[in-house]
Amino acid sequence: MNGLRKNWAKKVAAFVVSAVLLAGASSRVFAKGAPSADEDIKIVKINDDNFEKEILQSKKPVILEISSTSCPPCLVMIPTLIGIAKNYSDIKIASVGIDEPNIEKIKNTLPIQAFPTFFFIKDGRVINQRVGVIKEPELLSALDYTPKPNVAQKAKPKAKKKNAHKNLVCKVDGQFHGLKNLVTISFVFGDSEIENVDIVTDVFVPPDQFDQREQMMEHIRASGKGEVTPTMAGFQMHIDNDCRFMKAMDMKRTSTYGEMRAGLELQGFTCK
Repeated sequence: MNGLRKNWAKKVAAFVVSAVLLAGASSRVFAKGAPSADEDIKIVKINDDNFEKEILQSKKPVILEISSTSCPPCLVMIPTLIGIAKNYSDIKIASVGIDEPNIEKIKNTLPIQAFPTFFFIKDGRVINQRVGVIKEPELLSALDYTPKPNVAQKAKPKAKKKNAHKNLVCKVDGQFHGLKNLVTISFVFGDSEIENVDIVTDVFVPPDQFDQREQMMEHIRASGKGEVTPTMAGFQMHIDNDCRFMKAMDMKRTSTYGEMRAGLELQGFTCK
């Protein structure tokens, strides 16, 4: 990947950007994706138009995440990425949604085979690559850089303002291995942390593929990623606090209601 900048320039000339809409919710990203001014989560949304400027020409080292709305580990990584973006001003956190339009050049430039995939970039060069759920220290280590915490962190900590107990429900239409789905993620916020996370994915199986439904479900069960049950339209995957998949990911739970809402809306979710 040492010639990433050169390869990118060649591919810009070779490929015409196509606005392919892979997920029904993707068109909402650019209209609703920017977080509100009072919850600036400092994650840069990347597509073919700003990849050169934000990634290859970045003066800061970059952690570039490739995610999918239909990927539970991607959703679980949101609080960790928000935390790094907030606490380390000398690192840029950037995100590409694989279900979104205007990313054809990115997909033809970077080797993307699983989600989430993280590329660690310095001076326009990929120096490392990781796949799957990764804790903050491992992300920083893969970047091969010891960042200086923001000055604000060194100041005397202010008394923590307690969160009112809130519920947050966010939904997005997407794809699961080429099948349409609906992802619903629910949070219960306590005084100082996220008390409960619940992810439900309804997968819609076309009638001509129904004979393969049981095989699909068995594959998911074998992975240990929550419960799988049949539905009239296909099947449903359910992940909650108690499943071993969620426990193994050791989700960071200190993000606020506003941060989680802004992070999910950046990924194309509609929240209430």
